[in-house]
Order: sequence, then structure tokens, then C-alpha cells
Amino acid sequence: MVCETVVIGLNWVGDNVLALPTFKALQHRFRGEGGIAVAAPANVATLLETTGVFKQVVAWKRGTRQRIAALRAGGFRRAIILPNSFRAAAVTFAAGIEERWGYPTDWRRVLLTHPVARPETRGHQLDDYTALLGALDATRVDDDIPTIKLPPSVHDRGRRRLLSIGLHLDRPVIGIHPGGLYGRAKHWGDASYVDVIKRLRTDGFDIVLLTSPREREQAERIATTCNGVPMVGHDGDVLELAATISQCAAVITNDSGPLHVATALAVPSVSIFGPTDPERTVIPGATRVVRRTLACQPCYQRECPLGHHRCMADVSVDEVFKAAVGMFEAIERPAAEISDPHVRL
Repeated sequence: MVCETVVIGLNWVGDNVLALPTFKALQHRFRGEGGIAVAAPANVATLLETTGVFKQVVAWKRGTRQRIAALRAGGFRRAIILPNSFRAAAVTFAAGIEERWGYPTDWRRVLLTHPVARPETRGHQLDDYTALLGALDATRVDDDIPTIKLPPSVHDRGRRRLLSIGLHLDRPVIGIHPGGLYGRAKHWGDASYVDVIKRLRTDGFDIVLLTSPREREQAERIATTCNGVPMVGHDGDVLELAATISQCAAVITNDSGPLHVATALAVPSVSIFGPTDPERTVIPGATRVVRRTLACQPCYQRECPLGHHRCMADVSVDEVFKAAVGMFEAIERPAAEISDPHVRL
């Protein structure tokens, strides 16, 4: 059966991960019509393909013309547009897709055949598309959280990748993501990450830096300052990044894509929040949030508008270190008790 419905995915890795429950609801709704396709940036498409949610994955590049051509080639009858940008709606219009559903934001109402009013108040990001799903008669399971189960071959790929960059896996591995493409306001700071890496190494942990092509220089600076730290993700392969995260005992990161990938993979994480609101994006219980509470939060700015960046700068290395080690110990202790119930810990 030909897939008639394409969902226009998000541009950011983390946003697509948080949209997984929405994707699942749409797949269930249109299963009688061949299920759904998803169109997403090529670097994210490889990860989405492993979820098994979609009948088809359309991987596209940044160019508008290429995106229009990809949608035309799919022969879709219906488009469900998750991004709120004008361009996301424009490419479906230009591709000649008959039905176009989405929120009428960014002056794009005229491009939609089925504009759906977006609620004025915004809660958790998981609920961003509740109104859109309701209009489409698609039901999302209330307690459904983003979940990714990587195939065994991909898990093994992550293990082999860590071995290839010099980690012997005889010690627990902590993944560190110091970047965040949204802007520097989300960054905790290179010097703070260097200090926490040194303390973790002294305490018996191995470290792998998680990065991306646009964050590579930052990761290399940190690696050099720490006398060498292996890194993964600088080639832009998001699936390999996810495979690496799946092999980590824990992840330390700013509010960024790798945080949400770790959540979906059920890998414990410590997240450092400043200009953004953890109640908007964090799944309760999935990560230990470290933050400072200031009157100016959340500002959602790419650069600190007040110039002091205290929301991140005031978070201490000691706090983050203790949160990471404490999380690891909390997981390891029950495991030891299960393996040998006679051992007194």
C-alpha cells in the first residue's frame, strides 16, 4: 500500500526525539492508509529510521528546491507540518500536496488547507502537537515518552566505535556534550567541562566527547586541554552518536539534542540548564537537572542579554561531578545487590 501521508519533521535532533510520541500517534491513526512517512534532515533521518515508526523516511538537505523535489517524488496526498516556520509549509504547498495540516504561525495560514489553532499557553514540549493530533483524530498515549530501541547491530557499532578510539571498556564511560548549536547561552563553559573531566578521570571513569561538525573546534579545544579525549559525532553521523551514547554509563550535557537521545535510550544523564526551562523539555525522572534559579530565567536567548551568564556560570563543577557520580552509584548499587544478594554494601 502506498504511503499517502508525510509528516514534516523538525530540524533539530532533540526536537525530533521529543516528537516521537506524536509520530507514533500519527502512525497508528493512518495505519489503514499505509502508515506515515517522515521528512527530516539527512543527519536525523538515519536515527529516525531505526525507530521502526515510519513506513518511509525521506532524508533531505537544507536546500528548499531539494526538499520540494523530494516531496513531489513521494506522491503524498497529505502533509502534517510540525515545524512552525513559513518555509516548512511553503515546501508542501510548492510540492502540490493536496492536504496541508499545521498551526497557522509565521504568516502561513494561506498555505494551509487545514489550519489548526495552537493553544495560547504552552506546557511540556511533548504536548506541543496535542491540538493538531486532536484535529486529525489521532490519540497520543498520555504517559508515552520518547523511546528508541536500537537494533543489536547498532549497539555493537557503538561498542566497536569506542574500542576504535582507544577506550578499552574496562571502566565505565561517561559521555560529555559541552556544546549546543542553539547558542552560547546554553553552554556551561569549556573550563568547567575540563575540570569535571579531570575529576571524573581521577575517580576511575573514561570519557568520550559527544559533538557535531559545527561544534568540532570546541570539542578539540577541550580534548587538547585535557591531554587528549576521544570524541564522536564530529562527522555528523547522528546514528553513530546515538550508538555511542547507548554504551555510556551516563551522559553530562547542556540542554541539547544528546540529552534527549540519552533519555530515549534510557541512559542516565546530568543536564545543566540556564536560559531554558527544564519543565518544558525534560522528562520527569529521566535526568538530574543542575541549575541556578534567577529572576531573569528563562530568557531563551542565544546570548546572555545581561552579559553576566550567571545562570550557567554559577553552576559549580563540584555540583555536576557529585550529580554524575551519585547517579552512577545509585544505579550500580542495586545491580550489585541483585547479582549477589549476600554482599553487604
